[in-house]
Amino acid sequence: MKLKEGKPDTLKVADQKGRILLGSKYAGKRFAVREEPDGTAVLVPVLIVPERDAPVTSQRLDESFAALEVLKDNWDDNGSLAPVPEYVAYAREALALLQAGALARGVHWTEPHIGSNERGQVTLEWWREGRALTLFIRSGDQVDYLKAWGSNIASEMEDGTVERIADFIALSRWLYQAEAPKA
Repeated sequence: MKLKEGKPDTLKVADQKGRILLGSKYAGKRFAVREEPDGTAVLVPVLIVPERDAPVTSQRLDESFAALEVLKDNWDDNGSLAPVPEYVAYAREALALLQAGALARGVHWTEPHIGSNERGQVTLEWWREGRALTLFIRSGDQVDYLKAWGSNIASEMEDGTVERIADFIALSRWLYQAEAPKA
């Protein structure tokens, strides 16, 4: 088994028991080892979610998304499409990742309102003191956001794409700030 990481020169020593010294920048971090087909081992950082914060379980996810799974086309009597089953699956996965990422970084977590829009896309929504954050699960590769702090589209709303957990963390921090920005 060969060991590699993003920068192989950061690995310090392997002792006789196969343990390695990673250096102080990795102190307190946990890793899993994934063995590749070619025999190399890749160190994968592992997030530890505090137990006290009600971690996402498959049962809680099933309960959260159950209402979406029974909706049919025209569920709102306005011709809206039923939620696309693949989008529901992507949203379930995204929600688990977002919660784990937020809790691991010490960011406030509140369960979102889970819904669907007229196109059958899944929405995750949070509201706080005049602010709203909506994530749109558009596919397995695309999660967009809309943040609003008023009703004026030009000056009190912003939209974009969530590409990394860090993007969601920044949006969460914005949502839970004490005061809404002045337009």
